[in-house]
Amino acid sequence: MKKTIFLGLAILFATLTFAQNNRSSAEVFLQIVNPGKYNAYLDEELVGSANGRFRFYDVYNSAPMLSIILGNTVVLKQRIRVIPQQRLVLSFEDKRLITLKQLNIYRNRQYALNDFDGYTADYNTGIVPPIQPQPDFNYRLLSDEAFQTFLSQYKKESFDDGRTRMINVVSKNASLLSAQARVLLKSFAFDDERLKVARNLYKTIADPQNYFTLSDIFIFPSNKDDFLKYLENQ
Repeated sequence: MKKTIFLGLAILFATLTFAQNNRSSAEVFLQIVNPGKYNAYLDEELVGSANGRFRFYDVYNSAPMLSIILGNTVVLKQRIRVIPQQRLVLSFEDKRLITLKQLNIYRNRQYALNDFDGYTADYNTGIVPPIQPQPDFNYRLLSDEAFQTFLSQYKKESFDDGRTRMINVVSKNASLLSAQARVLLKSFAFDDERLKVARNLYKTIADPQNYFTLSDIFIFPSNKDDFLKYLENQ
């Protein structure tokens, strides 16, 4: 029994030593959908952003502490997990931290990532598996700057039919993130209209794997159940 315990401790110490000596870095990119003056810390590193996108390069700690500050208020303090030579792309909205993507930084020993959440070129037999496109997905992701502009106009709509019309217009030419859709749908006055629009938006959402997180925006349990059933059938 003692031999087993000592063996386990030896493996643990060896793993910790390896981790401490492993100087291969990771990256952490964070986007914040809700408007506001935010700062973000990753351990002791501070990053500010004018457009809600925060970039941390050369992250060596495998479990850094992420802190998000709005004005003088800490709205999130959470330890995250990163993997060497990978970029972790996160989204923060309504006090919820969501993992959007985990991307290998290098492809064929070349730095392969673009400015935020994708690759700089098409997949061509590199070490990173291709990202399969969603069926019938021919839309471009709405940039953060464009979304903020749209949101400022959207907030001027007083009725659900006007909000629905604006969402229909923007979704014809661009796709939204689940976190962005949440911001738009939460402003609806009527739950039934919210459900109808949420269903219609699904096929143009850029990260459908996260769309289930919208289930808590529904007021009535029956609409929440209908929404989740709809996703199950997709």
